[in-house]
Amino acid sequence: MRRGSKIRYISKDMVAKKSRSAFREGALRAMHTNGYVVIAHEGWVVRKHSNGNIERLEKISEEPQQLKVIRD
Repeated sequence: MRRGSKIRYISKDMVAKKSRSAFREGALRAMHTNGYVVIAHEGWVVRKHSNGNIERLEKISEEPQQLKVIRD
């Protein structure tokens, strides 16, 4: 957004675009800082390392009630 510009509304597309951009930037920063990111990939929770290696951590369950957030 430019300074001084007056936006009357925020569209769903604008939010989606900014969200994707923010997640991409955050993932790049995390990769640079930690050397890896934890993501969902092909039905698995994986740790993707900066050298390209992918380490499978846990298969993703299809049942939502079994999902939990784990911070490392």
